Amino acid sequence: MQRYQAVDPTDLTKIHETSLKILEEVGVIMTYEPACELLAKHGAKVDGKKVLFPRKLVEESLKLTPSSFTLYARNPDGNVLFNLEDTHYCGPGGSCFVADLDHGRRPSKKEDFINLIKLYQSMDLIEMHHVPCEMTDVDPAIRNKAVVYETMKYSDKPLMPFMFTYEEAKGCIEMAAAPFGGLEAVKNKKPVLLADPCTVTPLCYDDKSLATLMAFAEYGQIQLINSLAMAGATAPVTLAGNVAVQNAEILAGIVLAQCVNPGTPVIYSASGSNANMRTCSLTIGSPECALMSLINGQLAKFYHLPCRISGAITDSKCFDPQLGYESMMNLMTAEMAGGNFILHGGGIMATYDTVSFEKSMIDYELMGLVRRIHRGIEVNEETLAYDVIKEVGPRGQFLTEEHTYEHFRDAHYLPFISDSLNVAQWEAGGKKTVAERANEKWKKMLEEYVQPDFPAELDAELRKHLIP
Repeated sequence: MQRYQAVDPTDLTKIHETSLKILEEVGVIMTYEPACELLAKHGAKVDGKKVLFPRKLVEESLKLTPSSFTLYARNPDGNVLFNLEDTHYCGPGGSCFVADLDHGRRPSKKEDFINLIKLYQSMDLIEMHHVPCEMTDVDPAIRNKAVVYETMKYSDKPLMPFMFTYEEAKGCIEMAAAPFGGLEAVKNKKPVLLADPCTVTPLCYDDKSLATLMAFAEYGQIQLINSLAMAGATAPVTLAGNVAVQNAEILAGIVLAQCVNPGTPVIYSASGSNANMRTCSLTIGSPECALMSLINGQLAKFYHLPCRISGAITDSKCFDPQLGYESMMNLMTAEMAGGNFILHGGGIMATYDTVSFEKSMIDYELMGLVRRIHRGIEVNEETLAYDVIKEVGPRGQFLTEEHTYEHFRDAHYLPFISDSLNVAQWEAGGKKTVAERANEKWKKMLEEYVQPDFPAELDAELRKHLIP
């Protein structure tokens, strides 16, 4: 898909220059002492916990950051190549509640987590897992490692857990590395796990994010260095100022990652939006959220880095038109922005608060629609079909032509759950809404789910990490 340019190159350069000025003159708070010490050794000015980044250090770090790299899956067919062109979808992450039509909205538990992993394992367009919901009934002391275990047990796709300490991050990498020969076998050779260390806007990183960032950089694992700046609350209300702050935060993280280990793979991850100025709460269904996604895509390409954009996200709490138009706006914008890693590909509603089983199905349909539009059309002698047109002639029909049978599966998108029956057919089928069809679909998918190979020896090795 042709990328949409939200700002012209001159204005993009102004944003970049402002971010460099912020880094050099305002600075970023970093509360993790090892990070401050390392940055000081590489030429940053450290005053207590405030770090000032010289322009030259930022520019040199960007040159060290690769534009292309591969994320390895247990199943080699699931390896993901990140570059500046291709788009890959990841499941949702971070919700503490789940919802379905049968039981409504409720605190998420381990059973919900496993069922969502099974569903996303069965969806070809979703290539990676995040933490679709919190397992609130699992001991917090082992919960993040339980995410790795349960995901690897029920899926052979790569994953991105939460991690809060250096030791926990290293332990999660070790778990993901088990099928590949262990920690040392993957160190700086095979990225097998993702992380998303996030800033504390404005202009701050806490111990948890910095520890994770440094652990992943040390072992050459992929990380989405992320900022969610909220225009009008944690960053300037103007979008240009908001993006300048957000960009500065991400650049600071990239510098640290390259100081730890030059060549560390990083995905530029910006998820900023704006505050609802009536309530001061975050909104993700706004046009400003979509605009920032477009600008973030431009900045990532400006730095020659793969970029993460948020996908089918919405503020809506129910299956109403708002849920549909906000989700499609954000997902289409993610593609238009040239997003290479589209996080929250499906399922998110209520401003990240809830992941819905039915919306996961609806958003998978949206992914298919957007992916089809992204593919465009092929123009050649076969697809122009002049000979067929000539043979059929005026007032003919093409339904029974061999050319139709040869191409209809690839030429047209076949709906996943959408209804295109006539009214009489729809009424005869029970007048089902899209939410009702989605409810039937996810249940059928769980019934048909097939667990990928999970050897007993791998199971035993991973379980060692679940001891508090």
